[in-house]
Amino acid sequence: MDFYFEHKRISGILTVLPKRVVTFEEEIANYNFSPARTMKLKVAMGYKEHRVAAEGQCSSDFCVYGLQYLFDNNLLRKEDIDALIFVSQTPDYFMPPTCNLIQGRLELKQDMVCLDINQGCAGFEIGLLQALMLLDQPSINKVVLLNADVLSPKVSDQDRNSKPLEVTLLLLLSLRKRRKSHRFG
Repeated sequence: MDFYFEHKRISGILTVLPKRVVTFEEEIANYNFSPARTMKLKVAMGYKEHRVAAEGQCSSDFCVYGLQYLFDNNLLRKEDIDALIFVSQTPDYFMPPTCNLIQGRLELKQDMVCLDINQGCAGFEIGLLQALMLLDQPSINKVVLLNADVLSPKVSDQDRNSKPLEVTLLLLLSLRKRRKSHRFG
């Protein structure tokens, strides 16, 4: 399927990672393999460490941190955000929507679109499509797309398939209308 969008651009990208670094070797005892066989898994996966959220941290914490960083450094203004999209497999709660929690914690304006999208692997692309479609609306000039997951409390330490791939991360994308033609698609 092809999509075509004009007069829009990505105006900023920010990635936020947790401070806590866990090495592959620290988790060897969690798996039912010999250390030598587990090290083969490390080579096959191609990494030596991953980032894990601290106890009690949730997806909205990373979103609030990232947005506050942009506000504090004059890279984004609260009043310019017309829509906020939050994509995650790990929302803070099922109700209220995490996007509305972020809006409230940061005291963002009330007359904006807030949308949670519960998606996994294709979530970023779905969120990006939604952001680009929102920018087609006359009253929406800037959309912030947040894609965050905190998997640490949800993945068993003994899960050798998912635990090594567990990464807590926020990808924040700012999109806005553009006067000159710029095509996505």
